[in-house]
Amino acid sequence: MGVVPMFSWGLSAGPAVNGLDVLTDDQRVVLRCLARGHEDHEIARVLGLGLQQVADEVSDILRRLELPDRVAAVVFAHEAGMLHLPFPR
Repeated sequence: MGVVPMFSWGLSAGPAVNGLDVLTDDQRVVLRCLARGHEDHEIARVLGLGLQQVADEVSDILRRLELPDRVAAVVFAHEAGMLHLPFPR
């Protein structure tokens, strides 16, 4: 059994989604934090940002990537190779 891309399960936005090049470096950092499961207040503390600034960045990330919500952003980040997590055995 081969690896099945997440978009074939309907979990991602699929191949029509824009690439990471539409994001600023700061937005990539915020997206990476989201993909690691950090909440806004944790991202704000670690990056030295205000809570509203993090929320604004997340909204802009969703808009630029044309994604419906944070879950889709997390899936996108994983599919884009932003994180390398070990697979469970």
